[in-house]
Amino acid sequence: MRVLVTGGSGYIGSHLMAALAGRPQVEEIVDLDLNPPRQKIPKVRHVQRSISEDLRDVFTDPQRPVDVAMHLAWLVDPLRDAGRQRAICIGGSERFLEGCAAGNVRHVFFMSSATAYGANPAHRAPLDESEPLKERYHFQYSAEKREAEGLFQRFAAERPGTLLQLARPCIVAGPNVSNFIFRSLEKAVAPLPSGDAELQFVHEEDCGAALLAIVESRVPGAFNVAGDGVLRLSAIASRVGTRLLPLPLPIAYGLCGLAWRAGWTSLTESPPGNLYFVKYPWLVSNRRLKEDVGFRFRFTSEQTLDAYRLSRHMASA
Repeated sequence: MRVLVTGGSGYIGSHLMAALAGRPQVEEIVDLDLNPPRQKIPKVRHVQRSISEDLRDVFTDPQRPVDVAMHLAWLVDPLRDAGRQRAICIGGSERFLEGCAAGNVRHVFFMSSATAYGANPAHRAPLDESEPLKERYHFQYSAEKREAEGLFQRFAAERPGTLLQLARPCIVAGPNVSNFIFRSLEKAVAPLPSGDAELQFVHEEDCGAALLAIVESRVPGAFNVAGDGVLRLSAIASRVGTRLLPLPLPIAYGLCGLAWRAGWTSLTESPPGNLYFVKYPWLVSNRRLKEDVGFRFRFTSEQTLDAYRLSRHMASA
């Protein structure tokens, strides 16, 4: 079996490729990424390409047919150029699907996000995969994950016999995480909407293992990926030493919007739309991943946060 992974050199992709390499049925892993792999992994062939380019030649090499195509390439840290960000994320998804069509790939995987459900005051219980992806509330990352899921669903619907799988991880964390979410926890003050939201985490190792388990199960559909347990925002701040500045949502939104436009990175590194995911619930159920795939998490949400915290403590020691 030959597996193509876009964004394989990235944070989660590296864990996935290492797990894939351990499977005897995997002959080759094609790492389609602008950057080389972070470490040497057996069976990996790196193809240096931008996801925004025409990729059809990679998918149609008669000597190297693609059996499973996995799309992980995405921007987590927001760009100030929203149009460029869209070209990479949505445009890249379109280029990936064009490649799948050209290569007649019958097993397609997309790493979406639990943020695709939207942050919405109507959410009450942990969301299962049957919950519609709501229009409100979103920021660019979550809105485009939701939009991309629609692209993949239409692709599969137009090609009977295509196995489509979607993964929806919550916040991925662990000792190697570095993105705007966790950098915000390292700032002196974090201006956030008032309230004490509940959040979930999935350990980076569990996330990579879960993606592999989903692919190997060949069970179609979407799968939430979230470690057991939840943590209150106040408990998270206490553990990592962040001083929260709770504000009414309109004020927090306006302040973060001003800081984003002005480039005040000491306050924020993202536009204010992500504050909806602090204010409104978006907890997800991991029942389907456990029962339909048989996956078991090694780390709880609390243990995942502790792994992140310990790594930062050791780095500063």
